[in-house]
Amino acid sequence: MSKFLVYTCCFYQQTYVDIVSHLINSFENSGSRADFLVYTTTEYKYLIQKKCPNANILFFEKSFYKTMNQARIAKMDIFDYPNVDQYDKILYVDADSLFLKPPEEIFNQIVDDNVYAMGEGNLMNEGEYWGRSLFLKESADYKDGEGIASSVLAFKNLQQIKKQFIKIKQSFYLDMYQNKLLFYDQPFLNFHFLHNNMCNKEMLKAFVKSRPTAEEALKAGLTIVHFSGCPGHGDVKLDLIREFKEGLEKSMPKLEIKEEVEKSSTKQDLTRDTVFQIKVQLNELREKIAAIEALLP
Repeated sequence: MSKFLVYTCCFYQQTYVDIVSHLINSFENSGSRADFLVYTTTEYKYLIQKKCPNANILFFEKSFYKTMNQARIAKMDIFDYPNVDQYDKILYVDADSLFLKPPEEIFNQIVDDNVYAMGEGNLMNEGEYWGRSLFLKESADYKDGEGIASSVLAFKNLQQIKKQFIKIKQSFYLDMYQNKLLFYDQPFLNFHFLHNNMCNKEMLKAFVKSRPTAEEALKAGLTIVHFSGCPGHGDVKLDLIREFKEGLEKSMPKLEIKEEVEKSSTKQDLTRDTVFQIKVQLNELREKIAAIEALLP
């Protein structure tokens, strides 16, 4: 069993079974040795297993999460997973994401006791995406600053982080029951992590980006791409993922693609996911070769 755990959540809409299947396949194709956990309902578990029959993944089930709000805050439940203590470091990834590389380098960068999240936006943005009301409630003169996205979180398995996750859940549900939620879970993560000075906003910027083009993602050497926007609209997410994969096919070197296809005796049977796997692996090999050549005299 790995010391590293990657996890995602799949609730609310059955369309997200298709979405998370893309994520699982991209993770499997990356060659990562980390364990992968899907937090979902029993019903969706069986559907995911059907779509990804050969994937080596774990499941954590909770069948009464039915609403969009519950789906969004579910990521905070990871410390309820019975086997969580077997892992030293944990990486959360939104279901509407893809892996282009194995996440081991991200795990290697988790060196302090903070939560790592991708910095973006502004705390005082009137759209409330980064918790403006929560910060102003704390202080009417709260200083503006960069916020964080809730799509990818990396952290050590520590008690102080577990306690913050519990506090976030409590604050979220209290606000939800009072019908005051302004933008799902992200404002609460911003307030608790940033106000308590326990967040690293920089590290993940080198590995993760929301909605890049395939060409941008390859050029930047990204590990994870996230398809942000339109929360709860699964069909839109699927279109974005498919569009990115098509762009990836066009952006990869044509010669390498041709050579791999010619080597295959079952060209007609290659699925989109198989082609996607080949291209990602080729890109990874090309980078490794370049790194080795750079070390040669």
